[in-house]
Amino acid sequence: MCVKKSALLAALVSFLAAAAGSYASMPHTETIGTLPEGTMDLLVNEEFFSHGGGFRRDTFGIGFGILDSLSAQVYFQYLHDGLASGRNAELGDTFVRLWWYAGGAADGSLRWGLLALFRFPTGPNAYTQERWRNLALGNNELKLGPVAQYEAGPFFLHANLFWVFREKDREGFYSGLYLNPAEKETYRKLFGLNFAEDGAFLSGKRLANDYAAASFALNTDALYPLIPWASVYASRRFTRIDDDRERIPIEGALVNPLLFSAGGRYFFSYNAFVGVSATMSAIRRRSFPGETVGLELRLQF
Repeated sequence: MCVKKSALLAALVSFLAAAAGSYASMPHTETIGTLPEGTMDLLVNEEFFSHGGGFRRDTFGIGFGILDSLSAQVYFQYLHDGLASGRNAELGDTFVRLWWYAGGAADGSLRWGLLALFRFPTGPNAYTQERWRNLALGNNELKLGPVAQYEAGPFFLHANLFWVFREKDREGFYSGLYLNPAEKETYRKLFGLNFAEDGAFLSGKRLANDYAAASFALNTDALYPLIPWASVYASRRFTRIDDDRERIPIEGALVNPLLFSAGGRYFFSYNAFVGVSATMSAIRRRSFPGETVGLELRLQF
């Protein structure tokens, strides 16, 4: 009987982690939501920014459940100079999100996993094109770290801790990786992971413009089908800026942001919802977003 109960509990926890795909990530906080194997989801998101006379950013995404513990999503962005139709428009950056659900505590109250978010520079270069800064980076980036969720009755606490590897003005992000097994340099630089070797991916010079980010969010299903939530996000660069090219008002450069967000989602079914969000920045700097309003629609098949 004990074995049967244990197996049932394990299956239930696994099911809940998979079904949580509908409880998708919030604007500045990732969650443990995992698409079940063989399923897919679609995301449409609109963001309205108050700085610089107003901007709008469209995000379109598609996700796939590869395994019951592994999901992958691709996001495309489009930028508009204006809150409505806009005076100009540009293609934004492209993202690939890989999520691995690692498991949780025996009682299922604590669950966690690992996230890797790759940014590809299909948008304007923030170092050289001032108009689109804080809407696109236009350089490669990798956000990597753990995501955890703690359940306390009807309340869910989400926590993120990431290190963000950032390319500096088209410096050649992946050139620090050495993957040719026939080259001696590959082993001397430990495939690019030897921080003591110049030019390696983890060398001090390459890490100088990276930064850490942390966020916490709280939501509840006590009012389901309405899911209200609130979050706080902060990031910090730990090295001094020595390159004049990096003296620009973006995250990871001259701005260490502190963001407060709140919103709600209404679920038409467990696999379909619409949402609204509002974000306010405690750090006020010209050309950095002060307020952001978001609208979203998500469907899971």
